[in-house]
Amino acid sequence: MKETIKLPLFYFLMYSAFAAWMAFFNVHLSKLGFSGFQIGAINAVFISTSAVVVPFWGMMADRKGSNRILLLLSALCAVLVFFMSYLTAYFAILALVFLISLFQQPMGAVVDGMTLGLVRLRPELSYGKFRLWGSAGYALTAITVGYFAMSNTEIIFSIAAILFSVILLINLITLPPKPLTGRNLVNFNSLKTFMKNKVVVSFFFLMLFYGISISPLHQFINLYYIEIGASNKLIGLAFAIQAGFEIPFFLFGIKLVKRTSPEFVILLAMLVSILRMVLYGFISNPEMAIVIGVLHGFTISFFLVGAVQYVQSHTPPELSTTGQSMIWAFHFGAGLTFGYLFVGYLKDLVGMQHTMHIQAVFGTLILIATVFFFRNFGNHIKFEKS
Repeated sequence: MKETIKLPLFYFLMYSAFAAWMAFFNVHLSKLGFSGFQIGAINAVFISTSAVVVPFWGMMADRKGSNRILLLLSALCAVLVFFMSYLTAYFAILALVFLISLFQQPMGAVVDGMTLGLVRLRPELSYGKFRLWGSAGYALTAITVGYFAMSNTEIIFSIAAILFSVILLINLITLPPKPLTGRNLVNFNSLKTFMKNKVVVSFFFLMLFYGISISPLHQFINLYYIEIGASNKLIGLAFAIQAGFEIPFFLFGIKLVKRTSPEFVILLAMLVSILRMVLYGFISNPEMAIVIGVLHGFTISFFLVGAVQYVQSHTPPELSTTGQSMIWAFHFGAGLTFGYLFVGYLKDLVGMQHTMHIQAVFGTLILIATVFFFRNFGNHIKFEKS
């Protein structure tokens, strides 16, 4: 099977598996009676391992072959996620989530490494056009699983396990005779070299704090929907709309970053994401809130397109994949780890709607700091056509 066919398929199935259990995991935990802080801690544990496991498995992919490492990761995820449906105790779930994170977190980075390696060999291809298949898979699965989860949230883990198994099967059937190595390029040595760039490291820390500020817009958004009275069916629709609109925003973002600059696209993504939180804080109608979810394309697609391009413009080509992993480690890893803990605490204290407004204020401060950073250390922000 050609890589131009297999990689979109991997993205579609991988993000489908993620959506199957992650889009409704907090709903399941809430059903079990856990507090907001406990749910935040579980989510934080899941995301916190990325800074270590991504470079480790990237190094293993370079040595043993990306397809073979993906084979191992998908097999372990299928087994571990399946057993989640049998657990109800807080610390047991916390321990199993930690184990799952060791193998699910690097899956995206391994496939990203395979894709970026192919793109380097074939410049006519682009990362965004492969990655959008992940958004399509997430959207389709979220809305489908929402129907099944109406009366039984435990089923989400079985569906996810099946999807991980399909990845395993396709990968096993199409496994290349020669290991595909040298594609990921993310290891601890490359991280050490990368961290010497003070401008980019400063950018990463800004994105870490920005990740903390917008954490309610990620996995915690489903608890916001529960608070305003949405059913699991509507939550599935909300996630589907969010993921579905990532696709056109990826395509538009790629064009916009060429016409303006990465800095402009990043700042636009930050501004719209803050606006989303402000609006969510005022809205108590689930259907209206779902409409606001259309703007999720700015939160994910525009941010990723701008951040990846900004980092790559400040680093050597051979470290492009390392830069990609660092964005995930700082923004989605460390940022969401601290964010989920803080948001879980705020949810118990003031509820999700007030939490949205608190986080919007914090995000505004980070936006202002980022504007000053780009003005002093960025290339320059071009608001007109170049």
